[in-house]
Amino acid sequence: MKQRYAESGILVCVVGLLLICTSELFAQRFVDVPAGYGTLQSVLKADSVNRAANPNTIYRLHRGNADSVYYLTNTLTNWRSMPLQIQSSGSGQLPSIILATLSDGTAISPMIAALANISIKGVFLNGVNTLGVPVDRIMRIQANGVTVTLDSCQANRTVQSFIRVDNTNARIFLKNCRISNIFSDWSNARVIDNRGIKIDTLSIVGSSFYRIGQCVYRDGGGILTYGYFNHNTFTEINQILSLGNALNITYTNNLAVNCMFLGQGKSSIQRALFITPLPGVGQTAYVTRNIFYADTTSLYAAYHTSSDSVVFSPVFADTLVTMIKAAGFTSTNISSPVTFTLPPNNVVKAIKIDSIARWYWRNPVVNGADASLLNIDSIKYVNLAYNTGALAYTYGTDGKPVGATEWFGIALSVDRDQTRGIPTEFQLEPNYPNPFNPSTTIGYSLPKSGYARLAVYDLMGRQVEKLVDGAQSAGHYKTTFNANGLTSGVYFYQLSVDGNIVGTQKMLLLR
Repeated sequence: MKQRYAESGILVCVVGLLLICTSELFAQRFVDVPAGYGTLQSVLKADSVNRAANPNTIYRLHRGNADSVYYLTNTLTNWRSMPLQIQSSGSGQLPSIILATLSDGTAISPMIAALANISIKGVFLNGVNTLGVPVDRIMRIQANGVTVTLDSCQANRTVQSFIRVDNTNARIFLKNCRISNIFSDWSNARVIDNRGIKIDTLSIVGSSFYRIGQCVYRDGGGILTYGYFNHNTFTEINQILSLGNALNITYTNNLAVNCMFLGQGKSSIQRALFITPLPGVGQTAYVTRNIFYADTTSLYAAYHTSSDSVVFSPVFADTLVTMIKAAGFTSTNISSPVTFTLPPNNVVKAIKIDSIARWYWRNPVVNGADASLLNIDSIKYVNLAYNTGALAYTYGTDGKPVGATEWFGIALSVDRDQTRGIPTEFQLEPNYPNPFNPSTTIGYSLPKSGYARLAVYDLMGRQVEKLVDGAQSAGHYKTTFNANGLTSGVYFYQLSVDGNIVGTQKMLLLR
C-alpha cells in the first residue's frame, strides 16, 4: 500500500532551474487554423511567442469537405526545439495537408521535418503535390531523441518512404492509421526507413497498410531496440517487416493478405518477417496469433509463367523461427482465408489501374511503376473489413478480430507495456495524463533487477508520496499517483535504482 510521507527531503536537482522549466506544464491551449495556402505555417509563425510560453498548444485543422485543404509553401517543421501538436476538429472528411510548389516550379520535400517531438491526429497527409508529383518522403526525423506520434491519420502516395529516420533514439508511434501506395521500385519503397542507426521504439497498433512496394519497416543496418506490432492489417506488401538487428519484438494479432507477391521462388530473401542474429546479444520475439493468407489459386493463375515457382506462405528468418519454436508459438501463426469487403485490387481494377503485384509479374526487371499510380487516391475507396464468419474474426487475443479492428467499429484497449520485451536501458516516462486531476499514471523500465524507489516531491523538495520502494526484476512497470489532499501546482517524481538516480520528471496538478 502506498504511504504518504510528510518528511522533508532534498530533491537532487536545483529547484530554481526546475522552476524555469515549469512553463511547459500548462493546460492544453487550442489555436484554430483556417484552410488555404500557407495558412498553417503563417499561424505557427505568428503564434511562436505564445507557443514558447505554452508548448502544450494544439493547432486545430477543420474537418468537413474537399475544401478542408492546407497547402504548405515550404517544409513544415518545429520552431526551435518546441514540440508541435496538430489535430483535426469537427466532423466529416479529414483535413488534408499537401505540398505546394515554389513559383519556379521547384518541388518541396519532405512535407514534414521533425526537429523535435511531433504529434498529429486525424489528418490526411497527401504525398502528391500540387503539380501531381509524389514527394520522396512525407516526414524525416532529423534530430536525436525525437518522438513522433500519429493517431488516426491517413497517408497516401510517396516514392521512397513515409518516415525516414536520420537521427538516433527516435520513438515512433502509429495508431489507427491508414498508409497506402508507396512505390518507386522493388527495393526502395518503405513506410518506416531506418538509415542504419538506433531506433528506441517503433509501435504500430490498429493500422492498415496496402500497396507498399517493399516493406513496412526496413532496418538499413541499424538497431531497433523495441518493436511492437499489434492488430494491424497488411495487404499487397512485398515484405512485411525487415527487422534486421532487432532486440525485442512483439508481433501479435496481425493479418497479412496477399503479401510477399515476389514469391519464394523469385527471391531467396523474400520473407514475411526478417531478423538478423546478433551473437552474444539477447534477442526476444513474441510472435503469436497472426494470420498469413494468400489466395493462392487466383494469384498463381494471374501471375504464374512457365519459368516461375511461386509459393505464398509465411516465411520467417531462421533467427525468428528459432525464437517462435522455443516459445511454443509456431502453431498459432496460421493461414486461414478472409475476404475483404473492398480490397485495393478490386478498386483499382474498377478504375483501370492494376495492382503493384501484377505490375511485378508483368515485367519484374523494370524499376518504376505505371504512371497511373501517381494520381490514384484509392485510400478513399478501400474497406479492409472482412467476412465475420472467417476464423480471423475471433482468432485474436480475447476473441477479437485479427488485423485492424477499426474496420469493424471495435476499439482497441491495448496495454503496450504489458507485452514489451526486456528493456535495454533505465527509463522514467512522462506521466499521463498531464496536467491531471486527481490521478495520473507513471511508467518506468528496468533493464536489470534492483531495488527500485519511485517518489513524488513538491517544489520545495519535500517528499509527498512514495509510490515504489522495494526489489523488482527487469521489465516495464506502471503505477498510479493519486493526488487527493494535495494542492494545485508543479510536482516532481524521481526514480532511483540501488541508490542511483536514473530519472526525474515533472507534472502539473490542476484542480
